[in-house]
Amino acid sequence: MVRETNPFVFIQETKLQVVDDFVYCSLWGSESYGFSYCPSMGAAGGILTLWNSSEVDLHVSMSFENVLIIKGRFIKSVVDFAIANVYVPCDNGGREHLWERLTDLIQTDVRRAWCVSGDFSAIRSESESKSRVIGGNSEDFSAFNNFIDNVVLVDLPPCGRNFTWYRGDGLSMSRLNRFLLSKEWISSWPNCF
Repeated sequence: MVRETNPFVFIQETKLQVVDDFVYCSLWGSESYGFSYCPSMGAAGGILTLWNSSEVDLHVSMSFENVLIIKGRFIKSVVDFAIANVYVPCDNGGREHLWERLTDLIQTDVRRAWCVSGDFSAIRSESESKSRVIGGNSEDFSAFNNFIDNVVLVDLPPCGRNFTWYRGDGLSMSRLNRFLLSKEWISSWPNCF
């Protein structure tokens, strides 16, 4: 699966504090690759981004709490890109702080094709969650929707299943994982799914 999804692979919740060449080689194989990661905090979190270095010229990798960002250029298409691999905290304050930081980063680099992907720990509407608990908090919806609208990102619809997280009880499920793409990304690759 990893070899078929070139040029990038995004992994959240690695639960690894240290990632070495053995881990990357076991995931990617012997082809040329690059990688960047944010270590886990104890047994929680951890973010890993891998890429095919024969297709991608990486300029910078940076991270802050719950986000790993790489910026570079696709070699063949000569498109400058930025990818944010996110693993968002479950608390509302942490999420809103993250939305603000990402908004600042994206708005200061709007010419680049952006892909913001990962586990957002948030839904956009009640239809994206089913639970034993009735009703939702529209403030959660509005903060996440405002972030997406403010930076003008397109939320790719899911393929296959409507939900990306399932509780073991079989009654609770939500769409927490997604790909958010900028207009620049979509105009460069209009057939994304």
